Amino acid sequence: MPDTPASAPSIVRVAIDRPLDRLFDYRSPPDRDVRPGMRVRVPFGPTRLTGVVMEAGVTSEMDPGRLRAVSEVLDATPILPDSLRELLGFGGRYYHHPIGEVVLGALPPALRRGRPLPEAATPEPLWAVTEQGHRALADGAVRGERQRAIVAALADPDSAPGGRLDRPTLAGILGRRPAPRELERLAERGWLECRPPEHPTDVPPEADSAAARPLTPEQQAAVDALTPGEAQPLLLEGVTGSGKTEVYLRMAERVVARGEQVLVLIPEIALTPQLAARIQARFPGRVALLHSGLAEGERLRAWASAARGEARVVVGTRSALFTPLPEPGLIVVDEEHDAAFKQQDGFRYNARDLAIKRGQLEAIPVVLGSATPTLETLQAARQGRYTHCPLRTRPDGTAPPRIEAVDTRVHTPDEGLTSPLLDAMQATLAGGQQCFVLLNRRGYARTLACDHCGWVADCRHCDARLTIHAGQPRAICHLCGHHEPVPDRCPDCGAELARRGLGTQRLEQALARHFPQTPLIRLDRDSIRHKGALEDALERIRSLDAAIVVGTQMLAKGHDFPRVGLVGVVDVDQGLYSVDLRAAEHTLQLIVQAAGRAGRGEAGGRVLLQTGHPEHPLIRGLDAADYTAMVRPLLDERAESGFPPFGHLALVRVEAEDANTAETRAGEVAAPLRRAAAPGVRVLGPAPAPRHRVNRRYREQILVQSGDRRALHATLHQARRAWEGLTLPREVRIALDVDPVSLA
Repeated sequence: MPDTPASAPSIVRVAIDRPLDRLFDYRSPPDRDVRPGMRVRVPFGPTRLTGVVMEAGVTSEMDPGRLRAVSEVLDATPILPDSLRELLGFGGRYYHHPIGEVVLGALPPALRRGRPLPEAATPEPLWAVTEQGHRALADGAVRGERQRAIVAALADPDSAPGGRLDRPTLAGILGRRPAPRELERLAERGWLECRPPEHPTDVPPEADSAAARPLTPEQQAAVDALTPGEAQPLLLEGVTGSGKTEVYLRMAERVVARGEQVLVLIPEIALTPQLAARIQARFPGRVALLHSGLAEGERLRAWASAARGEARVVVGTRSALFTPLPEPGLIVVDEEHDAAFKQQDGFRYNARDLAIKRGQLEAIPVVLGSATPTLETLQAARQGRYTHCPLRTRPDGTAPPRIEAVDTRVHTPDEGLTSPLLDAMQATLAGGQQCFVLLNRRGYARTLACDHCGWVADCRHCDARLTIHAGQPRAICHLCGHHEPVPDRCPDCGAELARRGLGTQRLEQALARHFPQTPLIRLDRDSIRHKGALEDALERIRSLDAAIVVGTQMLAKGHDFPRVGLVGVVDVDQGLYSVDLRAAEHTLQLIVQAAGRAGRGEAGGRVLLQTGHPEHPLIRGLDAADYTAMVRPLLDERAESGFPPFGHLALVRVEAEDANTAETRAGEVAAPLRRAAAPGVRVLGPAPAPRHRVNRRYREQILVQSGDRRALHATLHQARRAWEGLTLPREVRIALDVDPVSLA
């Protein structure tokens, strides 16, 4: 009998973490059912790499006999579902980034290295405060700071509404995970008791005091606007203090009650502990936290819990967008305007925009929440592409404070502080309220200079001044991190040096001099470097241990402090006339967000904005107390220029270690762009970046602009193919940023 021909080998197409914009074909093991979404180990050159199968049963352009075989199949079932692989494929195409880096970058680091998924977690036991513990807390018998924080968190109905919490939830509230022995010692003293664990899917949402309160008509309308299976995004535009978080929670309760999962994206986990704590308190035992601050094992377990459907609510930063959810029902993007949602290197995606795309692919609603939405989001709502749900009032009936401008040309500042601001602070403190003073510039002085010969302390690696920091004899570059000793005298002429400009450290000293008997705290990146420092600072503010708080934009990050009676914004003029596309928009958002910290209590509040340009349209527009009206000048300006949201942009940056090389190679990169430019596409540049030299590298940039998104992407696609044929020195880098949030 003739031999039966062997069946053709099954071929799979694999994404590999390499900067190559293609998938790679391999022969599938004959004894394994390899499906898309599974991880495999494959030979790649002389090494073996972890990859993700994107397609199976395909036909290869290569001779199947020459294809290398998959070495190992790492998963029994796919870990990336179809919709998520489609989202990642779209992201790679839209942002013009190699697909392998996109797909593997979406996995936790442990999974990228081939580690197995952890087994399903055993439900954590629950901890509760006993009657004896309540008495000990009230009597001051719980003396240790760490012990007192644990008992107080469990005793607080706002953080532990059901009177019981598991250890991971308690960790989210405290900012650190208490050791099992800590809890056991408290139980031995009779202050805590351990209760049996409950299966996460069996625990109903907690009926806390906030949930028991009726919603305002505007809040209820927003909750009712959520339509299951409707992929149209919903803009929840609420004035600061309008209760957006409660709307998120009520929406989440409905979704979880239907047996579905909720994904909540937040800009920075460290700066929004109150939101994370409220979500954990409302859904105890069913929340997974995902962010870069977690240990690798914790992050993997949280990811696996969400992927298995055990976690019903997932809270995380931008990369959490790529977490598999077997039963997705809702995506919330809180503070959608925050630039932290845009990745600034590597795969330069915007998590907000990809969240909207994921909602379309999975046919689920996406809620975008902000008091200061981006111009793109506002325009989409005006055009009817997004459902617009405004929250114009606060549930407690208080009105957002009006913003008053203090003209610094009339009232000359003394170390940043004008007499009207100092007088207002004095009156606020006398009334028992707190004062927030915002200066979005950390350090002591902006620069060190010689008034005699003009010498200035510049960074030797960047086009930037060195910032002087108090308490350390170093001048630091905030761009590259370079630091050097602060000289005693001018190195050129030997004259005495002057510290010019103002930072939060110098402002802190000035405030301490004006209010020597008043507790004061500084909140910026320098003051919260140590683990737990932010939580300690926020607790001091909440407990009124700090009557004056001076800090950077951290003060404007969604914190709710009811005793803040005055917010003083020391200097925002640098953002009003910047060459950067979005500088004025970001400045306005910062002012409005900072102003929203004031007047949340019954006593009301004031906002004083020190400026040398009170006639600027944005400053005058603050009187409207209507954010949509405030941004109208910016929208008119963008419409006239054809910039977003009335057009589309991409930024191509060429970097090299030598200025002439960067300029020459940028010209070579721009030429294919001009040849490929579709009708209506403008190629501007190359030109030096506003910050021409950063960290020893010179940067030239090319701006690609078009009113037609498809034409822009067609141009970029063809140009990228041409760039592959360029012979560039190894030290030259090309970076492509679609929809950039900054041109600096």
